[in-house]
Amino acid sequence: MPLFKFLRRLVESQRGNALVIGAATMPLMVGSAAVALDTIQLNIWKRQLQRAADSSALAGAHALAQRNSPEASALRDLQLNNHVPLNGAPDIKSAPQAGPYAGDARSVRVALTSQQALPFWAFFTGTPPTITADATARVVATGRFCMLSLYQGTESGIDVSGNADVTLGCGMAANSQATNAVTAAGDSTVTASHIMAVGGVVDSSNLLGNPQLLPFSDKQADPLAHLPDPTVPGNCTSLTVRNDETVSVAGNRCFSSITVSPGGTLLVGPGTYTVNGGNITLQGTVQSTGGTTTGIGGVTFVMTGPNGLAGDLKINADAQLNLHAPTRGLYKGVLFYRDRRASNIEISINGGATSVLEGALYFPQSDIKYSGNASMDVRCMQLIGQRLKFRGSANILNQCPPGSGSDSFEAYVVRLVA
Repeated sequence: MPLFKFLRRLVESQRGNALVIGAATMPLMVGSAAVALDTIQLNIWKRQLQRAADSSALAGAHALAQRNSPEASALRDLQLNNHVPLNGAPDIKSAPQAGPYAGDARSVRVALTSQQALPFWAFFTGTPPTITADATARVVATGRFCMLSLYQGTESGIDVSGNADVTLGCGMAANSQATNAVTAAGDSTVTASHIMAVGGVVDSSNLLGNPQLLPFSDKQADPLAHLPDPTVPGNCTSLTVRNDETVSVAGNRCFSSITVSPGGTLLVGPGTYTVNGGNITLQGTVQSTGGTTTGIGGVTFVMTGPNGLAGDLKINADAQLNLHAPTRGLYKGVLFYRDRRASNIEISINGGATSVLEGALYFPQSDIKYSGNASMDVRCMQLIGQRLKFRGSANILNQCPPGSGSDSFEAYVVRLVA
C-alpha cells in the first residue's frame, strides 16, 4: 500500500528521521523558551522591586536622621522610583517590627509585595507568581563632633589659615559640597578625631593626629534645629556698663542692646537674656553668677528682633569672659543663639587669655570667625554656624563637666544594613 511504502521510506530516510525528531521535540523547545522568558522577566521584576525597596529604605533613614517623617519620605521615594505595581500597600516601619533590626529606633524597614501575570506560568499554575522584596537602612553614628558648618555651597565650609592652631578632642563636620570642604592652609594646624564633609576632604600635612577623614558623607542635621524662633518680649531697654562700673542682672530679661566697656564688669545671674534688634558688645568683664557648671545656673543670650532681624555679637580680644550655659530648660547647653531668620553677618569670637566659654555658640545663619587666645578655656564649647573660620588658637577638648548640658553632638551616615 502506498501509505506503508511511504512510512517505510520515511523510517529508512535520515531526513525523515530528523523531521520526526524535530516535530516531537518542538513542544519541548517552545516550552523551554517560554520558561526562560518568564524566568528572565520574573528576575527583572524582582531586581526592580528590590531596588525600589533599597531606595525607599534609604530615603526613610535619611529623613529619620534629619528629624523628618521616615514613613512619608519612604513612600514619596516609592512613588518616584518604583516601576512594579504593588499588591497592597507597602509596609514601611521606623523601628521595624520584623527583621534583624526589629525594635531599632535608628532603622527603617520597607517590605514590598507584587503579583505579576506571566503567560506560560499562568498556563500551568493558573495564578501569577508573588514577588517580595525588603530592605532595612540604618542611621549609623560615626563619632562625636563639636564643630558644624551648615553652609551648603561650593566654597569651603571650614577654613583654617594663617597661624591658627585648632586642637579638638572631638570632630568637625561641614555640609559644604566643595572639592575640599575643610581647608587648612599656611602654617595652620588642625588636630581632630574626625573630619567629615558632604564634599571632599583632602589630606595634608596641616592635619595632625591621623584624624578619620570622612569625605562625601551625608549632610548633617542641625543639632539645635528644635529650638523655636525666638519671640521678642516687651519693655526692652539698653544696658550699658561703663568703665570701672559693676552691674548685676538676673532672671529672664530683655534689652535693646548690651554694651560692656573696657574696665566695666557685668555679672549675669541664671536666666535668658534677649537682645531685641541691637548689638552685644563685650569689651570688659562678663561673668556668670549664682550657679556652677554642674548646677542649674547658667545663661543664654538670645539675639533676635522684629521678624528675626538680630544685631551683631562683638567680643573684643581683651574681654574677660566666664560664661556657662544652662544645664536644663529650653536652652540647655546653649550660650549664644542668634535668630536663624536673621541675615548672614560674620560673628567674630575673641577673648582674653583667662576667658572661659562653656556651651554652644549657635549662629545658624551667620559665619563665625574664631580668633581666640591660645590660653582661653574652651574645653567645652561647640560652634554651629554657616562658614567657620579659624584665625587664632583654640584648644577645644570637649571635656564637658557631667550634667553641664553642653556635650558634643553625634554625626552619622546612612547605610543599607539588611
